[in-house]
Amino acid sequence: MKLRERAPKIGPTREVSTASTLERVTPLLRTVGVTRVADLTGLDRTGIPVYSAVVPRSHDIMSVYNGKGRTHEDARTSAIMEAVERFSAWQPLAPDRIGSYAELAASGLPVLDPAEHTIALSPHYRPDRPMSWKRGFDLLADEEVYIPLCLAGYYVSFHEKQCFAINTSNGLASGNTLEEAVCHALCEVIERDALTLADVVSNRLAHMVRDKFGSSVPARVIARLEDRHPSVDPGKLPEAAGWYADRIESTGVRLAIRHITSSTGIPSFAVMVAEDLADTFSSGHAGYGTHPDAEVALIRALTETAQSRVVDIQGMREDISLPSDQVANWHRHVARGGDIDFSVWPWRESVAPVSFADLPSHPSDDVVSDIALMLDRLRGEGLDRVIVVDRTPPGFPVHVVRVIVPGLESWAIDQSRLGRRASAEWDRALASISSKSVPSKSVPSKRSGG
Repeated sequence: MKLRERAPKIGPTREVSTASTLERVTPLLRTVGVTRVADLTGLDRTGIPVYSAVVPRSHDIMSVYNGKGRTHEDARTSAIMEAVERFSAWQPLAPDRIGSYAELAASGLPVLDPAEHTIALSPHYRPDRPMSWKRGFDLLADEEVYIPLCLAGYYVSFHEKQCFAINTSNGLASGNTLEEAVCHALCEVIERDALTLADVVSNRLAHMVRDKFGSSVPARVIARLEDRHPSVDPGKLPEAAGWYADRIESTGVRLAIRHITSSTGIPSFAVMVAEDLADTFSSGHAGYGTHPDAEVALIRALTETAQSRVVDIQGMREDISLPSDQVANWHRHVARGGDIDFSVWPWRESVAPVSFADLPSHPSDDVVSDIALMLDRLRGEGLDRVIVVDRTPPGFPVHVVRVIVPGLESWAIDQSRLGRRASAEWDRALASISSKSVPSKSVPSKRSGG
């Protein structure tokens, strides 16, 4: 696999216009099984365009895919591209090799050890059990590497016992070009990692300290944990991002923005909205976004939040559940929620909210430059593999890839397994709390795989 040396943008993220993308993908509707593309914008009061693409015969847990954007054309294109993306990912693949991990490793072939991934291993997996493997390309080592075939796509059912307990779509992305798709996929895996680290420390560790020690812990100690991922002043946003925030706030919906950028330094945001409409409707919705350009990252989080509300109102997705329903752990991030405690993170405003203008940002005019920056930051974090599998069906005018970065966290989305980065973040946060305020020995350490 060879990425181009340059891929100039015509906007903040794309190499071609939305109109050109829509022209490319519209002829694919019948091929990927889309029977209807619906405008959902009017279902909510914000007016932020949201569309859905319906695929009744999908090989997925759901048959309704969604898109959002500044214009109706943006949102329509986004929904179709998601349908194309999932269609491409569930296509069957012939294995490039069959054998056990132990056999491949002993032969000297570059191979991903399933145990290195932060998705929990299946009870069926053993290093000496034969399984199917697919070749991917490691952008950091500049070499082909074998990965479990089940990891190369997104499969609800599989022809053999998977080596992982679950399968997720994390790192699956589409684009007009290979480089666009790789860039989008890298942003997604970095986003899920940043969200997990923020959730572990500012949410769960803060809750544990509060619940365990109660009023004996000064409020400033809890705030120190929560404000490791501070709130962003919504009144001081740049013009493009501010347009979305204003549309949300003008409806009276409560809005919270948190800066959750991890040690990678790639800008990441979490956006939450809250409104109590009915017992059967989620009281809160969220969206997340990551990109080297901080404004792009924030816009992604804001638009995903708006999309989450509209999709919940529409109620067509098969993975939507009532707040009282019991769902699998890996489905909780899309389940409807109940009551919200506004006194804790992410809703409690930081002691000193940050201004967007003071946050790091790395805008560029080239997609390959964005990729290079993210690869450099991942390498600097000690992550030594960034594996790409090209899932583009033959003859498709757009590209779909799956990107796997072993070691990046994803627990906040799949609740499968915490890895070394989450454990280290937990320990650093504990160390930042004064031992005079919190007897840290009484608070358990997070262990890898915990």
